[in-house]
Amino acid sequence: MATAKAPAKNRGRPAKAQSAAAATATTTKKRGRPAKAKPAAAAKPAKAGRPGRPPKAGKPVKSVKATKASAKVEKAAAPVDAVAKLKETLAAKSEKDLAKAVEKYTAAWQKKRSAADAKKIKAAEKKAAAKAKAAAKKAKKKK
Repeated sequence: MATAKAPAKNRGRPAKAQSAAAATATTTKKRGRPAKAKPAAAAKPAKAGRPGRPPKAGKPVKSVKATKASAKVEKAAAPVDAVAKLKETLAAKSEKDLAKAVEKYTAAWQKKRSAADAKKIKAAEKKAAAKAKAAAKKAKKKK
């Protein structure tokens, strides 16, 4: 008979001690123990030409998040363009291949058909010759 496990407190494990700041900063996951919060990073100063100097006055400073977001949008748009271009090239190639295949099939079909027609013509000529010969023989007998 299976029994459910008791919580960690009741199994003899001491609970982890947390400071008040760490307790408020932690977030809970769906399952398991709470995730450790990353320490709040201080706002990074804008990159300057040399350390200790302020950035150039003429250029606006973009935040790192804004730069990454715009890069993600550009990267997402690039594969869509590549996929559309690939679809067009494959469609054009398939049309060319289909035209070649139809042409090849048509040539082979016409060759077989003309051979079959020639065979039928030859058989009909032979049959007509045999009938003419039989008619001539019959006419000769009557005389």
